[in-house]
Amino acid sequence: MTGKCIYKESVLRYSGHKNENGMVIPTVLIFLSTLSLLGGIAYMTTSTDLKIAGNYRVAKKAFYTSEAGVAEARARLRLPASDNNRIADPVAAYDPWWSAYILADSSWQTTDDSGYDANYRNYIPHSGSQTSSSIVANSFQSALKYAVKIRHKREYDAEQTGHTASASHYYDGDGDTSANTAASPGSIVYYGYGNPGAPATATQFTAPGATAHKPVDIITAYGADGTSIQIIEVEVIAPPPPLINSALYAKGNVTGNGSSLSVDGDDNCGSAASLPPVYTLAPSSTTLNGTPIMGGSPAAPTNGPSSVDIAGYINSLKGSAGVTILSDQNGINYGTGTSFVTCYSDTSNPNNVNGLTLQNVTGYGVLLVDGDLTLGGGFNWNGVILCSGVLTFNGGGAGVNIQGAVLAEQTVSINGGLDIRYDSCMIDDAFNTQGRKVISWRQIH
Repeated sequence: MTGKCIYKESVLRYSGHKNENGMVIPTVLIFLSTLSLLGGIAYMTTSTDLKIAGNYRVAKKAFYTSEAGVAEARARLRLPASDNNRIADPVAAYDPWWSAYILADSSWQTTDDSGYDANYRNYIPHSGSQTSSSIVANSFQSALKYAVKIRHKREYDAEQTGHTASASHYYDGDGDTSANTAASPGSIVYYGYGNPGAPATATQFTAPGATAHKPVDIITAYGADGTSIQIIEVEVIAPPPPLINSALYAKGNVTGNGSSLSVDGDDNCGSAASLPPVYTLAPSSTTLNGTPIMGGSPAAPTNGPSSVDIAGYINSLKGSAGVTILSDQNGINYGTGTSFVTCYSDTSNPNNVNGLTLQNVTGYGVLLVDGDLTLGGGFNWNGVILCSGVLTFNGGGAGVNIQGAVLAEQTVSINGGLDIRYDSCMIDDAFNTQGRKVISWRQIH
């Protein structure tokens, strides 16, 4: 009996070992299958993540490429008229159907622009021609692949973003408040002093006929990288100069001495309406001693209620100044006829009790002076002069010659030897240095 029990225990122990060994292979197979499944899932997950990351990188590159296209458009819109690379509406009164393209690749086709409209001019400016329509690469660069369209904003565009008579996005001054269509998009929308209810406040507006103000422009940029295309659309404005209502404006009295004095409000550029030669803020007035020459419409100095915030403009523009004038200057030039600049001087820093004196100076652009300003003989300026203090002209034999406009916050004293001619083109070029400001931005795709 004892032997049988020992035998049975041995058999049972042997049988148990045998059964446990039989479970190893299925367990290992299940474990390997699980590892393979997990590895496959990990591979698929990693591969998908890599594809997502790759697509994201391509899309971001295409996005930044379209942003670069917008930057080039803004840069070329700000160039002076004398620069062949400038892009601008060639029609002085602005053509509602004007449009222009910047192409980085000559393989571009009209079908590449989802918003292409054959009713527009669709120019591709190059070689100094604003009206060429030949499809050629006319971008400043070729490394990035983008196409950019520029056109004037129309009333229909404003309506598509919510403009109505009761929720206006612009002052509707063209006499027609009816809704517009894509085929008949209405008037150009301008930016400037077009609201008679707020004549000194810049706003978007429509008006009949020609205008001295610039249109709001819409820039649509198509940026490509690989198979990704990103589309950005922005609206830009040219920050307008101060309200120019005469060749010489002053909030205080204007006194002219001698006959070597000429102020002309007729546009020397020949593209804008004539203005009075001198405008003073009532109750200030103009006193002319001798027999000076005055021209414009009307041809005599006038005064009225128009109050221009000269100090405010100086404060808002001084940050964009490329030149800081720290002391009196004699025999120096600022800018050129193809490169206008913005100059700024604060006569209180460093403190100059006599203000700033400039003579034998030639300049192109915007001159901003915080404090008093004296202009001596041989001073020649093309553009706009803004002075927050007292302005004195001491022309003498060499004279002071200005083409553009002059605005003073306080009184103006003229001691002969002065020739001021209103010039809308010089004003335009001077303020083009401020660039185009983005007022709306959206990503279409």
